[in-house]
Amino acid sequence: GQRIPTVIRFAVGGGNPNAPDTARLTRGLSIRFETPAGDIWDMANISAPIFGAPTPELLVEGLLVRRPDPATGQPNAERVAAFVAANPATTLQARWIAATLPPASWATTPYWGVNTFRFKGQDGQVRPARWVFEPRAGTQRLTEEQMRTLPGDYLADDLRRRVAAAPVEFDMVLQFPGPGDDLNNPTIAWPDDRPRAVVGRLTVTEVAPGPGGACDPISYMTLDQEPGISFSDDPTLHARSAPYAVSLSRRLQ
Repeated sequence: GQRIPTVIRFAVGGGNPNAPDTARLTRGLSIRFETPAGDIWDMANISAPIFGAPTPELLVEGLLVRRPDPATGQPNAERVAAFVAANPATTLQARWIAATLPPASWATTPYWGVNTFRFKGQDGQVRPARWVFEPRAGTQRLTEEQMRTLPGDYLADDLRRRVAAAPVEFDMVLQFPGPGDDLNNPTIAWPDDRPRAVVGRLTVTEVAPGPGGACDPISYMTLDQEPGISFSDDPTLHARSAPYAVSLSRRLQ
């Protein structure tokens, strides 16, 4: 029942800072919880229920194979096709995004953690779980016409208008696995019928006027955990710290 201050960053996925807000890309919700005792818990979430690769090695290999050929300026189609054929799990997130209309607002899309963590309950038992932040306003997606007609940078203004009228809220929901569910492969979502528990509510009450806000110097590396929460063996989770640090350093240059 405690109120915990948070520093939140909403984002459009990908490495292009000029990507249009209507693009078929993930949306991001990164959160830093700051407890009264001084504990910090960082997390990064995306608007897709699965990650883009089952291991960090395959993620990097997929990026490298798609690098443009200096001679043509385009990726080598044969190399890309061979990689995809050998590693179909690396296409699952892209297929989900291609089949799903983009979120209409940062406030009206679920955000998944995609990785498994271990949670220690009040009974002392440790349970694996994944989380999702579900919008209390409901899920709303763009129409095909809106994708063509909305301005390329409408999301921040939309969020400011919403928060000025009323706080934007999300339920934090833990999902627990069933027998046979893969705990360490973030490209596989657990079925919707698995046990769930609402464990908190995220409330957005203020939006920074622009760049230079409190989230800018934070990497949201998911390194520091509240007591009772620990990493699973998911290899993509353990590989986050180095690339997140590089990303932060480049943003701040």
